[in-house]
Amino acid sequence: MTEAELRRGHRTMGIILALFIFLQAASGALVALEFLLNSPGLFGSLTKLHFWGGSLGHLYRFLVGVGTVGMATSGVAIFLKIRARTRQP
Repeated sequence: MTEAELRRGHRTMGIILALFIFLQAASGALVALEFLLNSPGLFGSLTKLHFWGGSLGHLYRFLVGVGTVGMATSGVAIFLKIRARTRQP
């Protein structure tokens, strides 16, 4: 796989994954704020949204995890290709 293909896939995966990571982080921060203020239910059913259960919730968390591992792997591959290209003999 060429560096250009790796970068294109890394960029596409990053854009898609960014939305899901943002939603997870934002809902987690608000749930934590609820507990810090000792006001369960302050943001309605946000706790249920954040800890979304069932098969779809498990699938969602699995895909976010696999996507994060894929981003890390492709990032390391890009780094290694840059390093090999710029290394002085």
